[in-house]
Amino acid sequence: MSDYFRTLALGQNKRARTRNLLIDTAIDVFSDKGIEAASVQEITMIAGLANGTFYNHFKDKEELAGSVSRAIVLEIAKRLAEQMQGLDRGVTRVTVASWAFLRIAVANGNWARVLAYQFQRRPVTNTIVFQYMRADLELAAKQSKLDIEVDDFLLEQLASLMMAALHRQLEQGEQSAVMHRVCESMLRLLGLTPAQAKREVDNAQQHPLVSRVVSD
Repeated sequence: MSDYFRTLALGQNKRARTRNLLIDTAIDVFSDKGIEAASVQEITMIAGLANGTFYNHFKDKEELAGSVSRAIVLEIAKRLAEQMQGLDRGVTRVTVASWAFLRIAVANGNWARVLAYQFQRRPVTNTIVFQYMRADLELAAKQSKLDIEVDDFLLEQLASLMMAALHRQLEQGEQSAVMHRVCESMLRLLGLTPAQAKREVDNAQQHPLVSRVVSD
């Protein structure tokens, strides 16, 4: 059973450790069966907890699914934020972060599957988990004078492209060509020309952050 988030809670109080145990267990179950087919009873049984303990932490499976998705995305975003300090160009930040996000998610296959399942059910672009992308997009629009409105609809379009890339790579394995294509498509949505988008992604592919964030 996965123990990534439970390990993060080591040294914290019992409540935090139990909550993260439920998150880790849910990631395994959701990844294996899908969110719709999973049950609270199965998750608590695998975690070795009573059903009542579950309801001390989450109102229902929907709240758990949302918490799991937020935990995954925020953990990836935290890794990126820590390693992208000093990278000040908005378009570069969007491209590098999108590529690195996809690579980290695909490398942790269960994370990618859970995010794909949850996005199919309920896009999460209007919550805190996309605040990092929104900030980079606003920076890119300002610096490059892009004629775009950074709103929830744009975020949903970009997130849909990323989820399509996750689906493809879960089926066929990590593919640089898919990463390249989805990043180019994202930049085209921001108003870059095909040649500009290709050049930006070519540069991002060589950027040391793209390989370093995955290996750390």
